[in-house]
Formats: sequence, C-alpha cells, structure tokens
Amino acid sequence: MTSVDTSTPHSPLRRRSPRCLHGAWEVGRQLGEGTYYRVFRARPSAGSFDGWDFALKTIRPEFKRDRQLAERLVREAEAGAETTSPHVVPVIDARPGAFVVMPRVWGQPLAEILRQGKRLPMGTAVWTARQLAQGLSSMHEAGWIHGDVKPDNIVLSKTGHATLIDLGFAQRVDVKLPCSSRKCDRQGTLRYLPPEMLSTTVPVLPQADTYSLGVILFELITGRQLFNQPKTEGIIRAQLSQRAPNVRCLVAHVPGSLDTLIAKMLAKDPLRRPFPDDVLVKALAAVEIELLSPPPKLTHAA
Repeated sequence: MTSVDTSTPHSPLRRRSPRCLHGAWEVGRQLGEGTYYRVFRARPSAGSFDGWDFALKTIRPEFKRDRQLAERLVREAEAGAETTSPHVVPVIDARPGAFVVMPRVWGQPLAEILRQGKRLPMGTAVWTARQLAQGLSSMHEAGWIHGDVKPDNIVLSKTGHATLIDLGFAQRVDVKLPCSSRKCDRQGTLRYLPPEMLSTTVPVLPQADTYSLGVILFELITGRQLFNQPKTEGIIRAQLSQRAPNVRCLVAHVPGSLDTLIAKMLAKDPLRRPFPDDVLVKALAAVEIELLSPPPKLTHAA
C-alpha cells in the first residue's frame, strides 16, 4: 500500500497522496496526533486550492495492522458521511480502513478552555450544550451514536459555534444488542462514559450521548469535574452507583429548570434521560430563554 506523504508543501520531493474514493489529496504538515492516529492538513491535489482547508486522519504506522483501529476508521467514515449537521464534522472522502478526510474545523477545543480555567457565562454554556444536542440528534436520526462526547472532541469558533469532531468511536444504534466489551466499542474517555457503557448486559442507546453531554454541561456550570476520583476504579464505581451532585447546591444562582434538566441528563437509567432528542433540545432552548429574560418587575400595592 502506498504510504501517505507528509513532507512540507514546498519540498521538491513532495509526492501525491494515494488515490481516494473521490480523488487525490495533497498532504501537508501534521496537525496533531493521539495514541493511535495522526492528523495532517490536506488539500485536493488537482484544481486551484491554495488553502489547507481539510484534515486527513490516518492510523499511526506502528498500528497499521490493527484490525480494530481500521474498523473504527471505517465507522468514522460511514457516520461522518451519513450525518448532516452544522454541529458535526462531516467526512467527505475516505479509503476504507486507511484514512478519512474532513473539512478543518477552526476554533478552540473546549478542553483547552477548561484547562485554562476559563468559565463560560451560564447562557453561553447552555447555548453550547443546545448546539451539541442538535448535532447529536442528527447523528441519532442517521442511526449512529457518537460514543465519545467530551471536551477534547468539541471545537468552539470565535463566534461560539460548537462542532463535534472525532467520530472514531461512533457505533450503529442497535436497541436489541446487549453490549459485550468487544461488541460495543466502549473505550471512550472514562469520566464521560455513561454507566451503561460500563456494563456488558445493557444495550447502548442514543441516551448514552445525552449522559456524556450532561457531564460536560455540569462541568461548564459548576467549574468542577462530576466525579473527581483520581483512580480508574474510583471513577468506575462513581459512574455506576454514585449520584451526581446537585448543581444548585454548588452554584446558588442556577435556575431550578437547569438544575432539574442536568439531573435528568445524568440519570443512571438511560430510559430516564430526556428523549427523544427534540425533547432535550427544546428543554435547553427553554432554559436559554429563561436566562435571557429580564427578572419580573415587582409591583407594590398602594
């Protein structure tokens, strides 16, 4: 298999990347990497594209023979191609199991904002959650669960537009499938995994993403992690059995409607979480309106 060239755009030794489903991609410098994957900036090799407006994700060379990673890349390609939403990054091209190509998402990862200790205004936090809920709704309608909703996979633009990225843990919705640890890919970030993703007998439903989004909203509102146990075993126990703290007890000025909604999103039983998706979107929109509305004027009797 032809390898993807990662030389700089102006190198005289630059080679073209391998042919994809819809054409060839010119690969530039590396944008980032994780444990198993690398992401490079890219542009079509044909035509008059001057900007590096696309990103190509591929498996790290040392893991090229890992079948599970190749399967994840296939699912990412399928989920990204089948989902249509301004809040979910699309996959516009792919070589099955080898690489996927997406538009570059410009902005700042939500994780970076949280690491810097920045606090979003409460209205902005709810607006961000509502955008993400809309994106997840589109994924669910297309028959997919994101499976790894976390701050690292959320990008906020300068105008506040929220986009979900990295569909590598996406999986088909199957309400009849009891999840064994191999059948359902449950290797997302532990602090954001819902309790049912830690079980081998419960089907994974779209409400799994609702829980993860609830964890993020909890962090945005309170400025703290939902469960701050330092060890893996402690986090697992907390996710399975520990009740989420009451948001209003941590932040006094949180409206009761938001406190109640977050508690529902963090319910241990997935069937108790807001569903269908439009129920959650409408509830978040209602809280947005409540936060934007001026307080009622009190009238005094003469």
